[in-house]
Amino acid sequence: RQVGLLDKIKKSIVLKQSTSNPESIKNTENKIIQLKKQFEQNPDNCTILTKLYTCYVEISNTEKKIECLKKISTLSPGDFYPFQQLADIYLNELDDVPQAQLYQNRANEIKNSF
Repeated sequence: RQVGLLDKIKKSIVLKQSTSNPESIKNTENKIIQLKKQFEQNPDNCTILTKLYTCYVEISNTEKKIECLKKISTLSPGDFYPFQQLADIYLNELDDVPQAQLYQNRANEIKNSF
């Protein structure tokens, strides 16, 4: 299992806002293209998806962040992280309290089952 690496990547992800620097945005968009290609060849790879999610955090693409997190939660249903992040996005970015609560409850169920 790739838990160690995934945990390191997750810990390095801080919900940082895009630093509207055109060059860094371009670099991130190029990285997204590469990661999408890698993911097409490895559709069960959560590490690639997590890196992709990080890129979408960097460019503040809420829709794509949600898409990545939902895929991660499907591939790794025992991992509370994607559910926790989804709860945060729905609460803080989309102001959708019921949906946020749903994901938070799911994250809590997983955390408490250990």
